[in-house]
Amino acid sequence: MARINGKSSDKVQSRMSLSNACRCNEQLLSELIQVIEGLPANTCQKSVVPDKAQTIGAHVRHIIEFYQCFLSGLDSRYINYDNRDRDPECERNVSSAVGALLSIKEQLVKLTKNTSGEIHLTLNACIDTNGTVVKTETSVVRELLFLQCHTTHHLAIINLLLQQSGHHPPKNFGVATSTLIYQKQQESSSEN
Repeated sequence: MARINGKSSDKVQSRMSLSNACRCNEQLLSELIQVIEGLPANTCQKSVVPDKAQTIGAHVRHIIEFYQCFLSGLDSRYINYDNRDRDPECERNVSSAVGALLSIKEQLVKLTKNTSGEIHLTLNACIDTNGTVVKTETSVVRELLFLQCHTTHHLAIINLLLQQSGHHPPKNFGVATSTLIYQKQQESSSEN
């Protein structure tokens, strides 16, 4: 019996497969594509908060770059999310962003056909502003789980930016799976 938030759960925990990890990420990217394709021109570039860097486009670009770092690191077995190419075109141009997101989705589909989730990778990460870099071992599936969480976090910010600019994103856009499960449990317990 598994424990979630200190409570017992009868759900059987199974090992995350490469296919499932890719599918979860593909779904998030599909949701993002659907949302940004429906936005009026220039919405991704407009700042609705005092921090001018907080635009929908900046968050979309950031998401894209993390996936690109992951995918480009598979061949070398070395990933560094800090040393990424920053492409302002994906920030300013919705069609460029959608094209990059579709390409990432295609590569994730190919990954499930051509790769074992057991591939071991080295992750380098800068941990402070002095440039201290640490190395750690990781795997394809672990990094896909990280990307899923990272993307969800940025979708939540995009959701807030959309709402602040008067748009109405889909109901659960940017809501973590664990939050959805918790909300469902709360609804069930309040009905009893």
